[in-house]
Amino acid sequence: IFNNTQLCPQALFAFWLNRDLDGNTHGGEMTLCGTDPAHYTGSIAWEPLTATDYWRINLGGMKVKDTQITGSIAAIVDTGTSLMAGPTDQVKQIQKIIGAFEVVAGEYEVLCDLVKFMPTVTLTLGGQDFALEPQDYVLKVKGASVCISGFMGIDIPAPNGPLWILGDVFIGKYYAVFDHGNKRVGLAKAAAGSN
Repeated sequence: IFNNTQLCPQALFAFWLNRDLDGNTHGGEMTLCGTDPAHYTGSIAWEPLTATDYWRINLGGMKVKDTQITGSIAAIVDTGTSLMAGPTDQVKQIQKIIGAFEVVAGEYEVLCDLVKFMPTVTLTLGGQDFALEPQDYVLKVKGASVCISGFMGIDIPAPNGPLWILGDVFIGKYYAVFDHGNKRVGLAKAAAGSN
């Protein structure tokens, strides 16, 4: 489709994932050959691909409160991953700071009543900060008093790793544009509950 400029004048596609579970719009939207301005606010920040094997970009850093979790590291923006996955030692550090407890190998939970007191997780991409508030990175289970942490450990060996996978937890907050033609990924704050 991207090789036919008459059919697709812009060789890109974009994803908006609805995280407003209280509203009437569920699911999300994939846009081919362009973007949908109704689904994001502000401008799109572009980050060049560092490799074309995946939608791999450079994550300039990540911090929780005043604690630097990682400096520069590879990251993949991936709609096929539900959570945010990263090196196990870094994820364990995040889980400790946010007050999560491990329940099954690699799965962490937090008390839902404490979510409002949890810290912001900030990722730096292209010199710009992308903040995830607790309600962005904690998954609520309907009718349960325990919520699931949106971070999981995964150790990808060299030469492909170590790296972070920015899955739906991240894409739910930030509209993601995959620019095939210019080999870059764009991110903008997702519009809440738009349809």
